[in-house]
Amino acid sequence: MGGIGIVNNPRAGRNRRRPAMADRLRERLEGDGEVLNASTPEELWAAVSRFRAAGFDVLGVNGGDGTGHLVLTAFAQAYGDRPLPRLLLLRGGAMNTVARGHGISGTADSILRGVLERRRRGIPLRTVERDLLRVEADDGLPPRYGFIFGTGAAVAFLDAYYRSRRPSPASAAWLIARALGSAVRGGPFAQSLMRREQFGIETDGQEWPDGSYLAFIAGTTPEIGLGFRAFHRCDEQPGFFHAVGVTAPLLSLALCLPRLRAGRPWRRRYALDEVARELVLKGERPRFTLDGDLYQARSQVRVSTGPGVEIIVP
Repeated sequence: MGGIGIVNNPRAGRNRRRPAMADRLRERLEGDGEVLNASTPEELWAAVSRFRAAGFDVLGVNGGDGTGHLVLTAFAQAYGDRPLPRLLLLRGGAMNTVARGHGISGTADSILRGVLERRRRGIPLRTVERDLLRVEADDGLPPRYGFIFGTGAAVAFLDAYYRSRRPSPASAAWLIARALGSAVRGGPFAQSLMRREQFGIETDGQEWPDGSYLAFIAGTTPEIGLGFRAFHRCDEQPGFFHAVGVTAPLLSLALCLPRLRAGRPWRRRYALDEVARELVLKGERPRFTLDGDLYQARSQVRVSTGPGVEIIVP
């Protein structure tokens, strides 16, 4: 059957500034699919049911990383062992890290136009296959799915990012500069980001060294944001993700940023890293992020390799 089903989140960052975008996407599809708004769990599940029944082979997400993670979670739960539709990221949010990491740029309308032109001319779509992370916390909720997991400083940074007046890549870059300046002076902002946490870590049954971590992160896509390729080993083995325990202080970590921009390996004095199928993190009510959304567990989070999904790329 085929077709493109687009989940539109009207509350996502860019969509709030462009409320007519959903109608433009509907006009652009011209019978090749459907656009449904989903700003509540009920609306999202209605979209899942409708798109699955229609047999759409492409799932469009008009929102940012957080919207994508919620949409993928709903589809992964609904599809079970069935292959997921190909994923079309339309960059409608304030945070579009996964799209940017795959070279996807432009507006939702221009991205969709390019895909439709290829489909209508019979040109195969280019895709990159990525595994999803399956994240299970002991908070009584079902598993969540996404691409980028983080704790510690990753959560503290997002707290500060969401408190900014208008979250955007520019405000994120400003926060990094502010953090480094504060670290040089020993200021309170850097101290708020540098609070270390004691975690017990296992990957594939192997215990990591005891100690405190500035952050613990894991991903199945190379970029963690702003062009920093923290997960350069995510493609090393199919079915594995890249796990990184950052041990360096903030100022020392700053020296590693040029290496991360270039996608070069972590240095041992800055971080411990491994590729794994499963990660178990234990701590005192650990907070964590999955694709920019924030959560809290009671004492344990389990991260494992989830289903694969093909991301449509330019």
